[in-house]
Amino acid sequence: MQHVEALRVFLAGRQVGRLSIASRGQIYFQYDNSWLDSGFDLSPGTLPFEALPTVGPPEPFSGLHGALNDSLPDGWGLLLMDRAMQSRFGWSREDITPLDRLAYIGDRGMGALEYQPELESAAPEHAIDIAELAAASQAVLSGQAHKIVADLYIQGGSPGGARPKITVAWNPKTNACLSGFSRLPAGFEHWMVKFRGVPESRDAGRIEMAYAQMAADAGLCVPEARLMEVKVGKSKEAFFAVRRFDRSGDEKNHVLSLSGYLGADHRLPSLDYQHILAATQRLTRDVSEVARAFRLMVFNVLTHNKDDHAKNFAFIGTPAGWSLSPAYDLTYSAGMGDEHTSSVGGKGNPGLADVLPLAGNFLIKNAANVVDEVRAAVAKWPKIASKWQVSVKAIQAIGSRLKVIDKGFQRN
Repeated sequence: MQHVEALRVFLAGRQVGRLSIASRGQIYFQYDNSWLDSGFDLSPGTLPFEALPTVGPPEPFSGLHGALNDSLPDGWGLLLMDRAMQSRFGWSREDITPLDRLAYIGDRGMGALEYQPELESAAPEHAIDIAELAAASQAVLSGQAHKIVADLYIQGGSPGGARPKITVAWNPKTNACLSGFSRLPAGFEHWMVKFRGVPESRDAGRIEMAYAQMAADAGLCVPEARLMEVKVGKSKEAFFAVRRFDRSGDEKNHVLSLSGYLGADHRLPSLDYQHILAATQRLTRDVSEVARAFRLMVFNVLTHNKDDHAKNFAFIGTPAGWSLSPAYDLTYSAGMGDEHTSSVGGKGNPGLADVLPLAGNFLIKNAANVVDEVRAAVAKWPKIASKWQVSVKAIQAIGSRLKVIDKGFQRN
């Protein structure tokens, strides 16, 4: 099997441009003239909106342009993709190029971009067994799986993040799940289901559900979320499920992560919230969107969500402009060295004295009120967590950490 040397890039059925790889491994992207005439810039200011070919930077995406790298998974999805390519084509991980990966993703990626020709097409629409895929994911992570369930390759090969997850078409009324790569039948919606890692508490889904409610109570824009309870083996599991904001019915929304926009490596601490707010201001040109990013920052700090790396912030782009995406991946996390991946004023564990000056830099009004509103929502942690049946041990352990953080936000 020959490696992929060129791809056509599509969005909403229209060809956006072409990708090609040179003999030295450099990757070039070139917009189509028709898209330049009536389309929109996929990554304003960072991917030149012009007819000339643009070479991608060597790092951090192995020569691929950031906006296109967003179509690729990392962590869990990358693990499945590598195994699939090893099995089908005999390619080792070191041999696989970014264009090979994009061709494997084809039209199944997160966001709106699609790639042709495809290396792997999804099977015809069919029912999905959540319990079976959950059990298969556990086997893969524990090294017990010699043969991966075929559906897991496809359903789980696109989402990013280290934690196992799958994308499905789900009917919330009947609880039926389909593979979700064809047009949606009546009553079905695009959702993502998160399994738990190994080792990871069985509380993981319930904790993330409680965080989703806290975030909504704190005034954040968050996608609709549910707990999906299924029997895996001999025990019941509660998995966090979230409605995909990169889908509107059968329409796909173009999503640009902060990592893709800034070319920031999400695996390492590389950003301060100063950069996050500045990027939001530059891309959206809307102070209300910057205020939304500020509220998200306050929530992450007050809730000990320290896995706030560059891929956990994103924007939705349309011909009319850009907006900050709904908040996602909100849950308790220790981060690296028990510090936030994105610092606040250079601090890995910031307090009120670090947060308010940042608001002043971006002319965010009523910043103190925002802090108070988020604090009030986070103070309800024990009640909200109990509602979602988080274990008493986890409620107390997380609650004690949240109280310590809150002390740094009390005004004299």
